[in-house]
Amino acid sequence: MKLHIHMSPADALAAQPADEDVYIVIDLIRATTALTTIFDQGAKRVFAADTVEQAREAAQLKPGRLLCGERHARALPGFDYGNSPAQFSHSDLSNQELILTTTNGTRAFYACPEHSVRLAGCFYNAQAVTAYALAYARRQDSNISIVCAAENGNFALDDTVCAGYLAQEIQRQQPDIIPHESVTAARGLYQLYPPPGLAAYCHSAQQVIDSGLGADIDFCMRQNASGSIARVVGKEPETGLLILEPALKLQAEI
Repeated sequence: MKLHIHMSPADALAAQPADEDVYIVIDLIRATTALTTIFDQGAKRVFAADTVEQAREAAQLKPGRLLCGERHARALPGFDYGNSPAQFSHSDLSNQELILTTTNGTRAFYACPEHSVRLAGCFYNAQAVTAYALAYARRQDSNISIVCAAENGNFALDDTVCAGYLAQEIQRQQPDIIPHESVTAARGLYQLYPPPGLAAYCHSAQQVIDSGLGADIDFCMRQNASGSIARVVGKEPETGLLILEPALKLQAEI
């Protein structure tokens, strides 16, 4: 079994990713932390949209779903929610279906192979998501790739540091896994910039703070506080959006 970290979705695509591999997508600040929190709060399903237009059209086709998202850390006009894990953590989302579009995170799921196992990872659910990824990879004798959402296609320190922590967790649980040198690099960055101090060096964190959502940064730096894992389970034919459901409901598959 091999472990690889892709520093951006473009890196993942260039590597010609394999359908049978397990992918952990990270957009630490804030999409994958928000997805984890949404399922903590009882949501039934999230539909990930690549663009704002896709999200608005899907909301018209499927009234009743909560419309959520942001661009450049700012909430979108007419949307029910932004992309704030702190706000979601105080919301009752029991049995709700949400449509979510974000600047970087939701797009990263589309960079992974269409029929692969795709999971949302972050500091907040690190132990849970790595254990699930390993169990699935063992079951199908495949490799694990961690895909950083990056920031507008560019290297993002926060995602890479989080990837280093998740890789550390995977290696702790599976000591004989074969790491790519990208793992060594990301783990080194985690040692240099551990949370919560990491946030002081990240442009994405400053953007969120400037938008008046500083509580989100503290939330995104929390480690191993959730057992929720968002997993892509398919694509909705009517809207073309990716469907994410809580992976724990699928534990019987493993």
